[in-house]
Amino acid sequence: MQKQIFAPVSREADSFSLTLEKAQSGDNRAVLTILDFLLPDMEYLASFIKLPREESMQEMKTAMLEAIRSGEVML
Repeated sequence: MQKQIFAPVSREADSFSLTLEKAQSGDNRAVLTILDFLLPDMEYLASFIKLPREESMQEMKTAMLEAIRSGEVML
């Protein structure tokens, strides 16, 4: 019978979940950390949105902020 080997949860994933919990409880620094983490992806996605880049970035940031604060974002 083979032993099951469980991979340890990475500290990065752990750190992100803790940051998300802080952001959902109202920590503004945690929210900014999450937005900074997502910035490269949002910049990439902004190139596909038919709005000025600055406006599309602002819309994505606002939507993410609302999703974090309302508890819609979960791990």
